[in-house]
Amino acid sequence: MATTHDFSSQSSGPHDLDEEIIELEPTMVLSVAEKPDGFTNVGEGTTRRPSVAMVEGNLASLAGETTTLRRSRLASAALFLSVMYAILITWNLFSRVHNLNSFWFLITARFLISAAVAGVLFSPAALTSIRVKWLEVVLFGGLTLLLVYAQYAVNLALMQRGDLPGLIAYIKNGVIQTFVLMILYGMFIPNRPKNVAYVVSAMALAPLFSLAFLTEHKDVAPMLVLFRSVEQSGSNVLFLFIGAGMAVYGAYILNGLRTELHAAKKFGQYRLIRKLGTGGMGEVHLAEHELLKRPCALKLIRPESGGDPLALARFEREVRASARLRHPNSIEIYDYGNTNDGTFYYVMEYLEGLSLADLVRVAGPISPGRVIYLLKQVCSGLAEAHGIGLVHRDLKPANIFVAVRGGESDVAKVLDFGLVKLIQQDDAAELTSNNVVSGTPHYMPPEQARGSKDLDARADIYALGGVAYFMLTGRPPFQGETAFEVMMAHARDAVSPPSTLRPEIPADLEQVVLRCLAKAPEERYPSAKALSEALGACASAADWGANRADAWWAASR
Repeated sequence: MATTHDFSSQSSGPHDLDEEIIELEPTMVLSVAEKPDGFTNVGEGTTRRPSVAMVEGNLASLAGETTTLRRSRLASAALFLSVMYAILITWNLFSRVHNLNSFWFLITARFLISAAVAGVLFSPAALTSIRVKWLEVVLFGGLTLLLVYAQYAVNLALMQRGDLPGLIAYIKNGVIQTFVLMILYGMFIPNRPKNVAYVVSAMALAPLFSLAFLTEHKDVAPMLVLFRSVEQSGSNVLFLFIGAGMAVYGAYILNGLRTELHAAKKFGQYRLIRKLGTGGMGEVHLAEHELLKRPCALKLIRPESGGDPLALARFEREVRASARLRHPNSIEIYDYGNTNDGTFYYVMEYLEGLSLADLVRVAGPISPGRVIYLLKQVCSGLAEAHGIGLVHRDLKPANIFVAVRGGESDVAKVLDFGLVKLIQQDDAAELTSNNVVSGTPHYMPPEQARGSKDLDARADIYALGGVAYFMLTGRPPFQGETAFEVMMAHARDAVSPPSTLRPEIPADLEQVVLRCLAKAPEERYPSAKALSEALGACASAADWGANRADAWWAASR
């Protein structure tokens, strides 16, 4: 069936060692990690660290945006609180309702903390994210601690005087102040919901701690006042935890919206729609250009993988190499660059269809005529790449896509030039380490398995022969339990003719495939064009065309 694919390579069988980096130490110990994707990764033991020069981005990272937003929001919250406490101080100066003006310093202290934090945050001084967070602690932590002390000291005085109405009013006052602090923190200061939950829970418990401390005081008289105040505490507790819940939920909604907004604008004019796949180093997203409204695929390297210069250099080479290709059977590159948080990305055309790996998995071995029809297109794309000095070095079923594009069915696309080698540039940097063999074992030519650096277009011819073998039989030419076994088989063992697995395979097509899989490069077809001509000369070449392709895709939708 036709599905939307994500450009990442897929496993081509239960024994598929879909691996790009194989490290060969003197003891011949192999480090292989099976991955369901074709993203280039770098194994342990890498020693070469080439310098990398990438296109610089001008977009702030989410962490940078959070720090900037936290500073501005915290400054506004501190200003609001300082104004609120200034009003309370003024009210206290002219009010003698409870004759508690001896505690004026508690409100004054809260005003001074708020005003001081606001002054620092509104100043032009540069502040690191750590310092902004410390100011957040000073503001909300300091105010909460002062609130706890005020609730204890003032309520103690009220209880000693037997002022039950004043006691109830002051407890309610503390609850309201706590509610304001929680709402400000949860819905105003950018934080993760989990962190907000911790902070506002502590705030909600603060007034209750004050009352708990009072129960241990021996000089409170009469104690009946305290018990009566407890009768009023049920609504206070409920009000406090309603406020805490609102703060956490508000943080959850606002933080999610802020993250989505950042993701949407993170890559400039490309709006991320949904993730298509995840690879060893990064991800592929379905995206849309905001102005052109054109769907595209955005491939990126995550920041945690972006610290490896070798990985970044290979990523950049893949983009630059792919961008040089203009053939309709090669993937088209639209854009690339990086953001300030170390996320490297490039944007390419979005295809609807299946990789050859998926096609064989869902439909079984492919008919000879269709194999020829698809491989001739791949040869055309490779001919352009080889003509400008590019060797793919990682051709496999997962890196060849069968798409419906522009009203045409069975359009073959060559993907993932992550291991491309520049054979016409003598000064081209080698982007693999000593003792490292790059490629996919099941489709790796013998010279590549031996670690030869003198690869040319005939290496891709061998890999394409292995892909043809897989298309015709549903399995690669050689199988084994380990990557080393598979690589040794490529270098040493004669391949079983595909007709031993499927007798109906035409003899002329089988001879073409076996010549591609010759051990010596000079015994293979010298070029992709020569291979295309040999495929076109097979009797089955006329068995598949545009009409049959259209009918197959129409039936598969």
